[in-house]
Amino acid sequence: MSEQITRAASPRQLKLFNLENPLTLRFGNDFFRSLPEGPGVYFFHGSNGRLLYIGQSSNLRARLGSYRHVDPSRHPRRTLRLVARVTRIEWKECASAEEAVELESMLLLKHRPPFNRAGVWKGEPWWLLVEVEKSNLTLRLQREASSGSLGPLPPSSRYTLGTVVRALLRNDSPTWTLSDFPRGLMAPAIPLECRLQVSTPSNFVQALTKALAGDLAALLAELEALPPPATATEQTYWQEERERLEKLKASSPPLSLLS
Repeated sequence: MSEQITRAASPRQLKLFNLENPLTLRFGNDFFRSLPEGPGVYFFHGSNGRLLYIGQSSNLRARLGSYRHVDPSRHPRRTLRLVARVTRIEWKECASAEEAVELESMLLLKHRPPFNRAGVWKGEPWWLLVEVEKSNLTLRLQREASSGSLGPLPPSSRYTLGTVVRALLRNDSPTWTLSDFPRGLMAPAIPLECRLQVSTPSNFVQALTKALAGDLAALLAELEALPPPATATEQTYWQEERERLEKLKASSPPLSLLS
């Protein structure tokens, strides 16, 4: 693992919160171009030195660079508030993506940064109940197992499950734009109950079960095979979703589904 590297913003740059791409304005393009392209863990700090957020990626340059393109139309307010407060960025390179995942997991439980939701505590597990009615599916998260439910899933599953379901819906309906997806499904945490319309419910449930069991390779391959979305905004969105799936794939075990 490399030594920690730090870059702080100048006082003048801190006044530019209200302009587009605040991280570019504070740190400059050269800073982001100089970031390593390998795996590692990154840290966002505020003006008072407080640790705000911990993340990891198999490509630090790509992941940190993506924060320069947040906008209110497709990112939650929590992310916008985070970017507005970042004044210092640190990172540690890791030998592998797996090592980065493990280090992030350990540091989240140790530091519990305020802008992290998943991974900062060991809460109660979830079970997922899938109900099929013609071409409609209802996904229901519950705290206790019931007949036919899938689980136990990790406490953070409300945040990871949304990524998996959105990817499955994109494969099922590749012509959909982001506005066609159920509104609740686009939130950071999947609703406790979510109703979906799919072309072949049995195939969807089979693919979902396979993904929750940790086999994400087929899902990622199917996403890569789809034609790119029409707009640059949607292309960026789905690239970020694929990165999240890669992160889940690299974790061990990916989603800890009970067989």
